Amino acid sequence: MGDKFQLIHDVSPGTTGWTVKVVVAEKFSPRVAQRSPTKYQNLTLMDSEGSTVQATLYGQNITAFQDELLLGKTYLISNALVKETNAEYKAKSGEIQWTISGRTRIRRVEENNSNLLISTYSFTDFEDLPKYMDSNVDISKFDTVLLTMWETFVDNECKYICQNLRKKLILIGKHLKVTSFNGLSISTKADSSFFIDGEFELVEEFKSWGHTNSEIIDNMISEKHYLTSTPSKLSSKLSVPTAEKDFTEIKNIQGLKTVKQFFWIKGKASVKVLNQTYWYMSCNNCNKISSENYGDIYPCVFCKCTDAKAIPRAKVYMQLTDPTGYINATAIGNPAEYFLQSNAEILMNQTLIPTAASMRLSMDEDEIFYVKAITQELSTDCKFEILFIVNPSQIAGDKNKGKAPVEHIGEPIKFLEPTTKRSLFHSDTDDAQSSKKKCDKSTIEITKKNQ
Repeated sequence: MGDKFQLIHDVSPGTTGWTVKVVVAEKFSPRVAQRSPTKYQNLTLMDSEGSTVQATLYGQNITAFQDELLLGKTYLISNALVKETNAEYKAKSGEIQWTISGRTRIRRVEENNSNLLISTYSFTDFEDLPKYMDSNVDISKFDTVLLTMWETFVDNECKYICQNLRKKLILIGKHLKVTSFNGLSISTKADSSFFIDGEFELVEEFKSWGHTNSEIIDNMISEKHYLTSTPSKLSSKLSVPTAEKDFTEIKNIQGLKTVKQFFWIKGKASVKVLNQTYWYMSCNNCNKISSENYGDIYPCVFCKCTDAKAIPRAKVYMQLTDPTGYINATAIGNPAEYFLQSNAEILMNQTLIPTAASMRLSMDEDEIFYVKAITQELSTDCKFEILFIVNPSQIAGDKNKGKAPVEHIGEPIKFLEPTTKRSLFHSDTDDAQSSKKKCDKSTIEITKKNQ
């Protein structure tokens, strides 16, 4: 990107006769303004020094420039409207904002400035994703993980991916959200953007790696590795607090209204309602409830597995208590079996109301619980689910650091709910486009090579 043109910081309100060479660093999905029916679309433009400016298109200009301002391409731009950003948006959008309209002159330049773009990215490794879970922090890149695309991404990027599944496309995403939905996954936001097979050296490295390891990748797809993350894999990414101040007191989450929050609680658990069902029949592939009999092989309507097996899965409704109060919570799967000191098959065959002799109904000593607050139907209050139970004696590591690795009793995390999401993986029987118009979000697995 040459020096004969102005740089972004040279252009201010009132500047005339300017031309800036920029690369489209980000192109966000069109949105409708909160206070008016006007549709707008934001772009991030970058000059040769790495400085950026937010440019905005409104109304019919979005369609007019749809094929003109392409992500990662370089342009000469002049005669855009330059104005100061409203004070409430300066922290996010910068001091100056450009508006692109029919009066703006835009000319494509055949230059590859991908290395400039890639030099400004701070990539995030998959092992670091949990610390961003359910936060507002943006991430840029990821390992093997499920990506959920929403709204216009389904009609654009997702459609293109569906049509090119066999090519094993390389994606670089920006402004993605790490969520706790069904474990650990990634989803798009309104300001997310993607480079698909971008002209980066890094992309070429990944393509070479993918070609070399195509058989491994194909096996991962056919065996549906994307449905499960093992407890050992998750345990290396969570750390248990060892300092008392880092635990949440139960009194602070009683009557909680805000959902999607996680807490480490130190206390005891006990069963207060003895007459409950301590198991349910489930699909062995996705853990969803099943109406089949134990051991039956059947097609699961949830995960679409054609040879799913009906197996029992433990569950228990119990009370968590610490010195400040109590909450009611549910444990499902391995955490339930650990607490009850029994297994799902034994629980299934038990016909009498349990006693302390047949299973554990209370804890004598404090243990550590990783608890998630989730939405409760027909109520504004949250309900709580126990994801992991950690025995303090199992915690390894230097307590002086305040954190220790998880040696947990946890449940393999299941990611996919095909009733509301669509998994975009190729097989000989896939018809990727046939169901596309039936949903407004889609799920993709992203695979990254290990460094």
